[in-house]
This record gives sequence, structure tokens and C-alpha cells, in this order.
Amino acid sequence: MLFSSINSSTNNFLLNGNCLGHQRALLLQLKNNLIFNPEKSSKLVHWNQSEYDCCKWHGVTCKDGHVTALDLSRESISGGLNDSSAIFSLQYLQGLNLAFNKFNFVIPQALHKLQNLRYLNLSDAGFEGQVPKEIAHLTRLVTLDLSSLITSRQSLKLENPNIEMLVKNLTDITELYLDGVAISSSGDEWGRALSLLEGVRVLTMSSCNLSGAIDSSLAKLQSLSVLRLNNNKLSSKVPDSFANLSNLTILEISSCGLNGFFPKDIFQIHTLKVLDISDNQNLSGSLPDFSPLASLKYLNLADTNFSGPLPNTISNLKHLSTIDLSHCQFNGTLPSSMSELTQIVYLDLSFNNFTGLLPSLSMSKNLTYLSLLGNYLSGNLPSNYFEGLINLVSINFGINSFNGDVPSSVLTLPSLRELKLPHNKLSGILGEFHNASSPLLEMIDLSNNYLQGPIPLSIFNLRTLRFIQLSYNKFNGTVKLDVIRRLSNLTVLGLSYNNLLIDVNFKDDHNMSSFPKLRVLDLESCLEESFSNFSSNLNTVDLSSNNLQGPIPLIPKSNKLHGSIGCPNSTGDWKMLHIIDLACNNFSGTISSALLNSWKAMMRDEDVLGPEFGNLFFEVLDYYTMGLKDALRIMNKYYATKVVQLTLKMPHSDLDQVISDSSADDVDLRRYQDYSVIIVNKGHQMKLIKVQKAFTYVDMSSNYLEGPIPNELMQFKALNALNLSHNALTGHIPSSVGNLKNLECMDLSNNSLNGEIPQELSSIYFLEYMNLSFNHLVGRIPLGTQIQSFDADSFKGNEGLCGPPLTNNCNNDGVQGFASELSHSHNDNSIDWNLLSVELGFIFGFGIFILPLIWLMKWRLWYFKHVDEMLYRFLPQLDFVYEQQEGKRYRSLRWRY
Repeated sequence: MLFSSINSSTNNFLLNGNCLGHQRALLLQLKNNLIFNPEKSSKLVHWNQSEYDCCKWHGVTCKDGHVTALDLSRESISGGLNDSSAIFSLQYLQGLNLAFNKFNFVIPQALHKLQNLRYLNLSDAGFEGQVPKEIAHLTRLVTLDLSSLITSRQSLKLENPNIEMLVKNLTDITELYLDGVAISSSGDEWGRALSLLEGVRVLTMSSCNLSGAIDSSLAKLQSLSVLRLNNNKLSSKVPDSFANLSNLTILEISSCGLNGFFPKDIFQIHTLKVLDISDNQNLSGSLPDFSPLASLKYLNLADTNFSGPLPNTISNLKHLSTIDLSHCQFNGTLPSSMSELTQIVYLDLSFNNFTGLLPSLSMSKNLTYLSLLGNYLSGNLPSNYFEGLINLVSINFGINSFNGDVPSSVLTLPSLRELKLPHNKLSGILGEFHNASSPLLEMIDLSNNYLQGPIPLSIFNLRTLRFIQLSYNKFNGTVKLDVIRRLSNLTVLGLSYNNLLIDVNFKDDHNMSSFPKLRVLDLESCLEESFSNFSSNLNTVDLSSNNLQGPIPLIPKSNKLHGSIGCPNSTGDWKMLHIIDLACNNFSGTISSALLNSWKAMMRDEDVLGPEFGNLFFEVLDYYTMGLKDALRIMNKYYATKVVQLTLKMPHSDLDQVISDSSADDVDLRRYQDYSVIIVNKGHQMKLIKVQKAFTYVDMSSNYLEGPIPNELMQFKALNALNLSHNALTGHIPSSVGNLKNLECMDLSNNSLNGEIPQELSSIYFLEYMNLSFNHLVGRIPLGTQIQSFDADSFKGNEGLCGPPLTNNCNNDGVQGFASELSHSHNDNSIDWNLLSVELGFIFGFGIFILPLIWLMKWRLWYFKHVDEMLYRFLPQLDFVYEQQEGKRYRSLRWRY
């Protein structure tokens, strides 16, 4: 940026000449004092006494033997520059460039000694602390660059002096770069101070903590060509007077909290080449009729509230190379005049309300990125639509209503890396890809269409493919996983809900470990064979709704799997696996301790959350066809508010009703749930739409498992839900169950467990649902613990259990029941029952109504069943959330947006 402009500017008026001896000596002294990395140096490292003429040294410019410009940028200098440095004795110095170094200390005050300095560049040099007031004494400065955009740590501050004190004497300044400098002043302060710089042409102050309204006095700067105020907290309207800045070429005020209506006349500034007002959600506006004299090359209105149609005069933007109107409210049909945008390189109209047909872009030969995601466009895409667009790298036409065949021309594009056409009405047979000889394609998403016929074999010759999503179509035939394994970079494979058969037989000794990078495998409703030997790298596997039989190490519930649960051919650990659902099968035998020891993700200590914690649903969408922001847009646009507010407490049946109530025109909401998980938790069947990686779940219920509960299972400190019900387990409940500190749901019902309920169970404070019914447990339910807050149904069917909340008292061990103890106490002490009844009433009422509010997070299922239903009816946006503060995990009730 500035460091190059300094070189070009200074060379216009500084002429090389033989170096004077004392100037040479000062430069050698400077080098000897500076601390720098010789291996990364391209200038200082070559300064030596053997070359007498220092004016020929790299980075040195002279006039009449005096050093007049010094460029020491990118020299990895980390020290040796202080107030006594030899650099401040170079009195003829007019240009100094110290950009991109690693000083990590304050700017030396001795800078004021360089009274002839006109060009000063300290950008991203690592300086920190307060900008010294001595810089204000450099009254001849024409260019000053203190920006720090790379580090963006706001290490430099302008507090004393403030912005006004800094610039009031810099009357010759024409370029001022303060990006990333912490200024923290309101609009009337910094705006009026800068309005005095009548000759300034470049003013950039991004990420400066500026606040308040943009002062209209800035419009006095008639020489202004570049104005950047991005990433501040302006909460302001854009002054109408900005339209009078007739020399403006660049206006960037994105992410500033702008509001109101954007002045249309600004679009009509004939010199304007770059306009970026993106990421201002409260900023409204519409596009004008563009003048034939318009110079716009870059137009970014993304994430604003702009609306209305695109004008036919958009064709007047002959120089336009980038247009981003994504996430706005534009509507109407796309004008056919768009075909005249011959210089366009980047075109993003995603997430608007455009309708109708797509205009031709055949003349836009430079186009590399094209996204129309999330609109209402329709019609047939001609087979030659993409013909000649040889530079296209990414195409995203997802979530529209395009029909007909996939254009054959798209299959021949030589530069294409991403092809995304999901959620349309495309039909017909998918042709062969013809660029397999030199493939670049990394992503194919044609899911949720009506494509039929066999999947082209040429897809599996595209060795660079990372992502294949062909689910929810009508493809038929057989797909051999042994053929797919040649795609060594594959991370996502989705073939579910087609008419496919998946041949899982591998030649030689190969198996699923042949997919070293595979993370998501979706073969739902495809398989009719046994399937084993998964890759331990997988973090999402969906093989449900199949007819699988035979032994298998992991698989969704409700199949006909039998034998013991184990993974004999696996030698590694399952470090990412956090949901295990083997329920409703025919598994038998004991639970393998070796297998449990390999489930490392379950064992992590939840006191400190690692970087792997996040949101699985949105991570898959990020792998999928869009990023997190686009995923949220889809949720908001098509799921409607109710579905966004899904929680773990919503039964699956209610979810179905919400989806049917929320469906939009031509949009099947169920198609966005490809990677959701149905589980049984807290007594309900639920479909988790947003599955956190922090959510860990083990369900081996409804099998024929026997033997004791393994102690290894008690190592799962991260476990949130455990269901071992409806098996034939025997032995005691391990006392080490207290290790499961994050457990919220535990179901051990309908087994043959015996012994007493361990006291350690009461230390699991997050436990909200527990079912120990129909076992052979004996003894007293631990007194004085929260275990007694569960209802009697949690303990029924254990004839040997006694004590609250059960009605049978524990008299057989010599301990009197509550009623007899109370009666005995009354007879012996002649208690005044009139007084005691008042006290007991208060205590009982306190215990029933007040203590649950105090212990809200420790309440049990019966509380949530009644109170939460009321809360969700009247306050549907309240939900429990997990937060991380100082490395620890907390749970709190928060308002959801």
C-alpha cells in the first residue's frame, strides 16, 4: 500500500548520488545497533564496508550524497531502534519506511528530529502504546501511515494526543492511514478534526473504535478520493452531502451499524469506482438508473436491507468486475441487459427474492464466481448455457426452481472446482464429465432434484473431489465403494434416498479405511448387505433405513444386527465419535471393555473445552454447500421461527407438526435434515436438528446384553445421556457412576441390576431424568439427596427399595418411618401442633415452590414436564445454553434469537 507509494513518490524528486562519508558511517552504525533476522533480510544484510557508495545499498536513496529516503520494510527488525538511534541523525531524510517489522515497543519520541520528513510509514511494524505527540511536530508530512491491519490488535492508541492534537499542525497532509489504531472518539470529535485537512486525498480509518454519527463536515474535503471507515460503531446515517464529494473513487463503510436510507445520488458520482457498504443490516436503499458515465468496478451491498428490482441500466456499468448483492431484499426479474456486463468476474445475487428466468451470461468470459443461491428463479437451463465460460471456478444455483436437464456445457468447464445445483427441479440423466483427464473439480452437490439413471462413472475419475452429495434423487443402479476409494481426498459422500444399491465388497484386503479423509458418510436407504470396517476418522455416519444384517462395529438403531458389540479389526481410537446408537437390535453378550476404551471423545474432561466443540449440523452445512451464515439464512427463511427454536425437550411428533405448519411454497423442509439424529432422551423420542459436538450420547437399549455394567463406561466424563434399558444386565450400579459429572439423562430400567443405589449418584448435579425401574435393587433410597426429587415411577418394580419418594417405609432395618417418628416425637415432647402446622406449612411450601426455583438446573423430569411446557408456551425463546468462560463450561437459561 503506502510503502510502495513512498518508493515511487520519493524517486520522482530524489536523485541518487555518491554517499558522503558521515552518512555512510551513520548507516553502518544503524545496522550494527538494529536487531534483525539475517535470513529474512534483503537489505540490511547486504550493507557492508566493502561497498563504499552507500547510495547504492538496498533501501537507500540519496541526493547530493545525503540519505534522503530509507526503506527498511519487511526486514524482521525486532529491536535496536531507540531515541539515540543513528537513524535520527539523518537530517536530510524525507522518506522513512519501517513497515512490516516486529518492533513490539513504543514509537521513539526522537522522530521529531527528522524535521524534513515528508513520508512516514510505520504500518504493521509492531509498534504499540500511545502514538507520541512528537509526530505532530513533523509539519512537512505529506503521507502518514500508522495502520495495523494485519495484526488487528489495536496496539497503537490515539488518546493523548487525540486525533485533533495529532492532525492540527499537519496542514500539508494528503494521505492519512490510521486503520487499526484505537481512537475511540465520537463522530463530532474525529469528523470535525479531520475536516480541517482540506488537502487530504486519502483517509482510511477502519477498525478504529469510532462511534457516533458521521459528521457532515467531512463533505468539506473536496479533494477526497479515498474514504474508508469500515468496522466501526458509527450507528449513523450516511450524510446526503457525501454525494458532493465529486473526486471520490473509493467509498468503503461496511460493518459500521449504518441505518436509514442510503443516498441514491452517491451512486451517480462519476469518478466512483469502489462502493462497499456491506454488512449494515439496518441500511435501506434501492438502486438508481445508472449513468452511462459511471465508473463503478466494485459494488458490494451484501447483508443490507436494500430492496427493489435491478434496473435495466445496470448495463451502463461497463467496467463492473465485482457485484455482491447477497442477503438483501431485491426482487423482480433479472434484467436481460445483464448479459452486457462483459467485464464481470464475481457475481453473487444469493438469498434475495428474484424470480423468473436467468439472463444469458455468455459474453461474460471473465466470470469466475457465480451464485444465485436461495432465490425463486425458474425455467430450463439450456444445454449450452455455460458454453465459453472457461474461467468459471464456482457455480451455485441451489435452492431455486430450475428444471430440465443439467446443462451439458457445465460438464466440460476446464476451471470448475465447485458445482452446486441442489434443491431444484432438475431431471433427466446426468451426463459424463469430460474434464477427467485434468480434473480440478472438488465439490459436486446435485442433491434434492429428480435426476435419474446411473451415476456417471466419470465422477469417480475426478481425483480431486472432496465432496459428493447426490442424495434425494432418482439415481439407480449399483455403486461400488471399491471404485469410489480411488478418491483419496473425499471427505463427504452422500448417496441416500435414491434407487441405488451399494456394493460394499472390497477387492483384496481393502476396506473403509481406504477413505483416509472421509468424515461424513450418508448411505441411508441404499444398502442390503453387511457393512463393517469403518474408518475411525468418520464423525457422521448415516446408514439408517436399510436391511443390514450381520456383525458391525457401529450403526444406527432399528436393524437386525446380532452378535457381540465389538470392533476386532480396528486398531485405532475413535477420537471424534460422540453419538453411539445401537438400540433396538439383537446384540448379545457383554459390553466390550476394549471397545469402550477406544471411544476417546467420551472421556474428555468437560471442565476445559477444546477447539473441537461446536455445532455439528452447521459444520456439515459448511462442508455441504454453504457456510455458517448461509445455513442460518436458510433456517430463518425456510424453517420459520418455530423450527429455529428447536430444543432437546421437543418430542419428535411435535417436530413433524412444526415442519408441516411451517412449509413454504415449493420447499420441502425435511430435506434440510439430512444429518439430524433421532434419539430417545428423557423419556421422549426426539430429532436433534442441531447436534453439538459437545453432546455425547450412548444408547444400547433394547438388545440382549448381559453381564455387569463395565467400569470403563464410568470413564465417560463428557457423557450427557446414557440408555442401557431393556437388556439383561446384572450386578451392582458401579459406585464410580459419580464420575459422570455431565450426565443429564440415565435410563437403566428393565434389567436385572441388584444391590443398593450408590450414594455417589447424588453428586451428578445436571441429572434431569433417571429411570431405575424394574430391576432388583434393594435398600433405602439415599436420604437427603436430590435423588429423592425424582418421582416414584423412576424406582417402581424394585421390591427391595424403600424410602421417599416410594410409599413403603424402611422399617425392616430398625429405622422408624417418618409417620411413626413424628408420632413418637409428639407423644414424648407434647409439641404444640397448632404452631408446628404453621411452621411445617411454611417449610413445605418453601420446599415445593421456592427451592425448585433456587435449584432450577438440578430439577428433574417431572418439573420440566409441567413448568417447561408452560415456559415454552409463553416464553418460547427461553432455552438452556452452554457457555465457556475462562476455559470452563457453564449452563444457563438464555433468551434465544
